[in-house]
Amino acid sequence: MIRALLAVVVVIAAACAPTPVGGLESNPDAGQPFVGINGKPLVSREGIMDNVVAQALTDDPAACTKAGGEIRKVCLMGNPLCVVTFKDAGEACSDGSECDSGRCRTDGMGVEPEKATKGVCAPTNDPCGCFQEVEDGKAGYPLCAD
Repeated sequence: MIRALLAVVVVIAAACAPTPVGGLESNPDAGQPFVGINGKPLVSREGIMDNVVAQALTDDPAACTKAGGEIRKVCLMGNPLCVVTFKDAGEACSDGSECDSGRCRTDGMGVEPEKATKGVCAPTNDPCGCFQEVEDGKAGYPLCAD
């Protein structure tokens, strides 16, 4: 009898747990879907890109598509990457923690480093190109990544 009751409790608890669907899940904090796979988000709450999740999405084209991305060749090496366009692309920000991509960047490359500025949320998770990050409302030094 106790085993049967315990089995019912386990089944109910499992039914209530969130279930990942491909690369898309619900984010209760934002009230909108976020990109991830197997229960892990592509970008952490701290705004840090998880390279393991990015690789898993790249390795699973169906999950990449469900997450709103497409597999493209990026950077000079032309390595494939599931490139996801984020919902808040181009919105004003003063720090990467305000962006779905985890990256807040200046509009151009001409902002003096360490000076107060506003930026815009990076449109995708493509790590390549030239940009200036904005952190805590201040422009960083120009960077080019290939």
